[in-house]
Amino acid sequence: MKLLEANAGAKRMSEVFDDFVEMSALAVRNAVDSWGYDEREEQYLRVAGRYDREELNRFAHALALVVNAMAEAPCDVLGRLYMELELGNGRLGQFYTPYDVARLMAGMQIDAIAERVRSQGFARLYEPACGAAAFIVAITQEMRTAGLNPQTQLHVTAEDIAPQAVHMAYIHLSLLHVPAVVHRRNTLTMETFDSWRTPAHILGGWGWKFRHADAVERAQKLLDSAPQSDSPPFTTTPCRTAPGCADLDSGRSRRLLLSPPGDPIGKPLIPLGTAR
Repeated sequence: MKLLEANAGAKRMSEVFDDFVEMSALAVRNAVDSWGYDEREEQYLRVAGRYDREELNRFAHALALVVNAMAEAPCDVLGRLYMELELGNGRLGQFYTPYDVARLMAGMQIDAIAERVRSQGFARLYEPACGAAAFIVAITQEMRTAGLNPQTQLHVTAEDIAPQAVHMAYIHLSLLHVPAVVHRRNTLTMETFDSWRTPAHILGGWGWKFRHADAVERAQKLLDSAPQSDSPPFTTTPCRTAPGCADLDSGRSRRLLLSPPGDPIGKPLIPLGTAR
């Protein structure tokens, strides 16, 4: 709080806070995400240009404190800071849920999450009004208490319309190394303005994991719905002659495409609370 307040000067505190979380999120994202790198780097420099060297050093120091806090006792660090700076009282009606309440609600979800992990190897969570991701951070801590690993057994799709909320959620989930995609989206009209993929999502190859999991699920549904027969089991057709076969990797190998190319997020399976 003292570092950000020292950077306020003639600026409004809300502007300083928004600039802090935006630059922090941009710095993390550009370390791993090459798609749109130049545009984000230009945006970072535009924001940084509003501050002198001493003020930028304070931002760096503040980010280091956030990193340390998330490492020592993970919680909604930025959401709490937002409220303690009294930024929630007059800005779009934004009030972030106390972390203790988020932890209580997360504890009510953990059994369903654990069952999903047992049956499918990982759970997908969807938070349509994520705020600073307090509920999701709480879920990761409940998973660890239950002996689960949120870095490998959880994927999150989170959404919020407020840019600073998206940046806060992205920072929290990136520092916890949780695979996630945070959309800046109007959940009423479904208009999407931007999507932020965390380092764990990108480096962990979660796009391919979704395609594999969805293909297995579709195949299982086909097997479950197939009529019982005494006929011998079917044989597979080599991909070289199978309909729909696509030539990948510049002809070095042929694979049957089970789903369209891209980086699908997948359908959310376990919705969380929508209140911030």
